[in-house]
Amino acid sequence: MRLYVASAGTGKTTALVGEILDRLRQGVPLRRMAALTFTRKAAEELRERARQAVAAWVETHPHDPKAQEAAREVYGAVFTTIHGFFAEALRHTAPLLSLDPDFALMDELLAEAFFLEEVRSLLYLEDQDPAWEELLRELYRKRPLAARFSPLPGAEEVVALYERALAAYRRRFAEALGPADLEALALRLVEHPGARKRLAERFSHLFLDEYQDLNPVQARFFQALEEVGVEVVAVGDPKQSIYLFRNARVEVFRQALARAERRVLDRTFRHAKTIARLLNRFVALFPEAERVPVVPERAEEGRVEVHWVVGEGELEAKRRQEARLLAGRLMALAQEGYAWREMAVLVRNRASLAPLERALREAGVPYALRRGRSFFTRPEVRDLYHALRLSLLEGPPSPEERLSLLAFLRGPFVGLDLGEVAEALRAEDPVPLLPPWVQERLQALKALSALSPLEALRRLARDEAFLRRLTPRARANLDTLLLLAASEGFSDLEALLDWLKVRTQDPEAAELPEGGEGVSLLTVHAAKGLEWRVVAVFDLARGDRPEAPPLLVGPEGEVALRGTPAYRDLKRAQEAADEEEALRLLYVALSRARDVLLLTGSETPRPGPWVKALARLGLGPKGQDPWVRRHPLAEGAADLPPPAPEPPPKPAPYAFWTPGPSPWPKVFSPSALKEAEAPLPLEEALEGVASAYARALGTLVHYALARHLDPEAPALEALLLQEVAFPFSPEEKRILLAEVRALLRNYRALLGSALPPLEARAEDHAELPLVLPWGGTVWYGVLDRLYRVGERWYLDDYKTDREVDPSRHRFQLALYREAVRQAWGVEAEARLVYLRQKEVHPFSPEALEAALKELPGLRPGREDQEV
Repeated sequence: MRLYVASAGTGKTTALVGEILDRLRQGVPLRRMAALTFTRKAAEELRERARQAVAAWVETHPHDPKAQEAAREVYGAVFTTIHGFFAEALRHTAPLLSLDPDFALMDELLAEAFFLEEVRSLLYLEDQDPAWEELLRELYRKRPLAARFSPLPGAEEVVALYERALAAYRRRFAEALGPADLEALALRLVEHPGARKRLAERFSHLFLDEYQDLNPVQARFFQALEEVGVEVVAVGDPKQSIYLFRNARVEVFRQALARAERRVLDRTFRHAKTIARLLNRFVALFPEAERVPVVPERAEEGRVEVHWVVGEGELEAKRRQEARLLAGRLMALAQEGYAWREMAVLVRNRASLAPLERALREAGVPYALRRGRSFFTRPEVRDLYHALRLSLLEGPPSPEERLSLLAFLRGPFVGLDLGEVAEALRAEDPVPLLPPWVQERLQALKALSALSPLEALRRLARDEAFLRRLTPRARANLDTLLLLAASEGFSDLEALLDWLKVRTQDPEAAELPEGGEGVSLLTVHAAKGLEWRVVAVFDLARGDRPEAPPLLVGPEGEVALRGTPAYRDLKRAQEAADEEEALRLLYVALSRARDVLLLTGSETPRPGPWVKALARLGLGPKGQDPWVRRHPLAEGAADLPPPAPEPPPKPAPYAFWTPGPSPWPKVFSPSALKEAEAPLPLEEALEGVASAYARALGTLVHYALARHLDPEAPALEALLLQEVAFPFSPEEKRILLAEVRALLRNYRALLGSALPPLEARAEDHAELPLVLPWGGTVWYGVLDRLYRVGERWYLDDYKTDREVDPSRHRFQLALYREAVRQAWGVEAEARLVYLRQKEVHPFSPEALEAALKELPGLRPGREDQEV
C-alpha cells in the first residue's frame, strides 16, 4: 500500500490523478482500476480531473495506443463512492455469496426505520420493555465499528436482542440493502477466498481519497484486498479526521501508516505565508508521525488576527461584544476590497449563530446560512420519491419497487405497521394481498403517471393525509422541492425520479438552497473541503457537552451499558477521542483561509479544548504573540448601540411614478368590487355568524377542490383544523363538514359531463395567484382552476352561492381571463361553476371584453397602462 500524508491545500486530488496516470502509462487499463471517495460529487470531480489528464496525454502522444485506450474508457471507468464500490463488488461476486445480484439500495434513514420496525415487533412478542428500543437503535448505528459485537458484563441481554432483531431484519429485507448492510456483506466477501480472488482479478488497482474518514469495517475490507495483491494507493490527512460521530476512526489511518509506503505532500497552493506559518505552529500539537509542515507556494504574505474579549463579566455578554467586534472587522475588510462572497465565518456548532447573526444585521453585513445536511435525504422528500416510483408499478414489483412499496406502506401516506401486512409482503406480488383501502391508494397513484411530472409531484406533495403528519419545517421543505423541480423542466416522470435519486446521493446538497452576495455562515463540518479568501472562526470558547450515550462500543466491538463498571472505562477512552477530534476540528477551521484568518474568542474560567490548544501556542487570552489583541469587556456591552447604518440606496427611476385618478383603490380585488357594488342585505350583513359561515364554507370547499380531496374519505375531517373553522361549535362544524361533502359530491358529479374529467386534462393548475394592472388599479386574486384539454383552455371559477346570478361575477371573470391572456398568451374559456345547483355558466369572449370596458371610472386608453 502507498499512503500519502497530505496537509490541507497540498493537492491530494492532483497526487491521486498522477498515480492513476502513472499506472496507465505502465499499461494497466482503466477497466482494472477503481477510484473511490465519499461523495458522488467528489467522485465525479475526480473523474473529470482524470479525463483532463488523459486528454493532455493524448494531445502530447496522439499515437500512443495506451493513451487512446484510456481516452475511450475514462467515461465508463469506476469512479464512485465507497458504498458504490461495495455494491459493485457484491454484484460481481453475488453467486459465490448466495446473494441475488439484483438487490436494491436504500438510504440510511429508511434502513434504520425498517430495522426499528423489527425491533418493536420483537419487543412486543417477547414482552420486553419498549425502552430497549433506544439501546438497539444505538447498536444498529454502531455497526460500522465491528463485524460483530462482544457484550461486556451487563450488556449480554441487549446484544442478544439486537442479534435477533438484526436477523429478522435481514430475512425480511434480503433484496434491499442499506449502507451498513453493504459493509457487512463486503466483509463476508473478503472472508470468502473465491469471491476475494475474483474481485482482485476484476480490480487490480484501487485509489482511495480521504482515507482518514474510513470506519473500521471499511478499512478491514481494503486491507483484506491488499493481502491478496490488490494495489491500494490512498491519500488522506489524519489531522482532518473529524467524523467520529459517523464512526470514522483516525486509528484506521494510523494503522495503515504503520504498514504502508509513506509519502508526504507538503507544498501548499492554498495558503498565504502567514497562514502557513500558523498551521506549521499548530501541527506541533499532533503526534510526530502526523506532523507535516507545509511550504507555501504563494507569494502573498496574508495575515492572522487573534481577538479575545477579556475581563470580568458573563460569557454571553462577552460573546455579544465578540460578535460586534467580528462584524466590524468584516466591514473593514470589505472596505479593503474583499467581496462578501469571499468571506466565511465558521462556528463549532449552531448555538453560536444567534449573537453573530444579530451583530451582522446591526452592522449591515450581508450573510447567508449554509446548511450541511442534504435536502434530498429528508424523510418527506424520500417519501415522495417512493410514492412517485409506485405510480409506474406494473405487475409484481422489482427489488427497487418492492423497496418503494415498503417505504410507502410504513410512511405517512399509509402509516401501516409492516407486521400487519407481513404475509402479503412475503408473496411475489404483494399488492393483491394488501387491504382494499391500501390497494385503492396504490391505484390512485397510477393516475399520476398520466400527468406532467411537476403536476404529479405537486399533487402528492399536497396530499391531505400526507401533510397532516408533517411538521411545519417539513412542509417548507416540500415547497422548496416543488420550486426546484419546477426549474428543471422534466420531460417525463422517469427523468424526475432519476433527478431525485441522483441528488439524494449528493450529501453536500443544502437543506434549503440559499444564495446571495453574503458572508457564508456555517459549521466547521460543513466547511470541510471548501476555502475562502477570508475566514473567521467565531466563539472559540464554545465547548460541547454531549449527553452520555446509553451504551458505548469499544475498538474490538465490546459493548458496555451506561451504569456498568465497563462503561466507565470505555467512556474515558471516548472522552479522550472527543478531545483529540476537537483539536483536529480546529485545524480544519484554520486551514480553510487563503489570505486572511480572523480568530475571535471570549475569556472564560473554564476554557474548552480550542482555547487550551491556542494557549499552548501562546495565542490564548493571555498570550503575548503579536497576532493577539485583547479587548476589555465594555460596560453595558449587551446594550452597545449599533453602528451607523450605510446611506440608503438611490431610488429606482420608477419609484415616484403614481397612477392616475381612479374611483377604486390603487390595489383592489374583484371580489371586493363585487361586494361594494352588491352588498349583502342588511339583515344578512348584521348576522355575523351567517357571513362567517359562508366564508368558512367557501374557503374549505375551494381548499378541498384544489387538492382533489375525496368527499367520502375520513381524512376530510382534517379540514376542520383550519383557522376559519375555529369559531364554530362542534355541532356547527358537523353541519359545515356535511355541506362541504355535499358540494364536493356535486363537483364530482359534474366531472365527465359538464366538466372535462381530470384524466382528460393535459395540464391542470389550481389556485393560481394573479396580479393585473388595469384601469389605474392593480387587481389581485386567485384563479380557482386553469386547465387544458387538447388545445383548448378552460378557466373555471367555483361558486357556493345559494342563488345563480352570473352577471354579478362577470367583471371578475373578465379580469381573470385577461390576466391569463397577458401572462400565458392563451385564450381561455371562462366559466362559472355553481356547485350547489350543479350548473356551468360560460361567458362569451365578447361579453367579457365588454365587462372590462364597462368598469366604472375607466378612462379611454387606461386599460393598457401597466404599473
